[in-house]
Amino acid sequence: MKRNITEIEQRLILILKKDSRKSILDIAEELGVSRITAKKAFDSLVRIGKIKNFTVTLDEDERDLAIIHVRDLGNLPKDLVIEYFRLIDNTYIVVVYYENLVKLEGLSIIDVKIATVRSINENSGRVEHLHCDYCGEGMSGIPIRVELQGKTYYACCPNCERDLRKRREALAEQGTV
Repeated sequence: MKRNITEIEQRLILILKKDSRKSILDIAEELGVSRITAKKAFDSLVRIGKIKNFTVTLDEDERDLAIIHVRDLGNLPKDLVIEYFRLIDNTYIVVVYYENLVKLEGLSIIDVKIATVRSINENSGRVEHLHCDYCGEGMSGIPIRVELQGKTYYACCPNCERDLRKRREALAEQGTV
């Protein structure tokens, strides 16, 4: 049975998407919870398979890529594939390094595009069970990330973002944050 993830787990995911090398201690501090709570949330996400893998992206992994639209993956050497997507029409978009194009033979290629740069948006991602840190309303879509005094807050709209910044600044001036 698939379980819903908690708000702390959702916030932990957003932190890891931004910097997957952060320590549990730093994550706990940013979340405003104990190290043990942060570790339990992290371990739970790994155990249930919500976090699929941990990876390193090198600079050269993001340059000179070929995006190929193919009818099937049958003759495609799997060791050349960086990633692939199955489309609704049962064709595939396959990403390979540009220099490996010459190694692809016998494929039913529909189209080829060359990308000079690949960039992954660290702020993207679906959110579930996340509430605005200003108004408390549940959020869907991509939240607005607000970083203040080493902590990350989330706002549902530009108005809440502005008011959250004002509130946190006022509390900081009073010395209560």
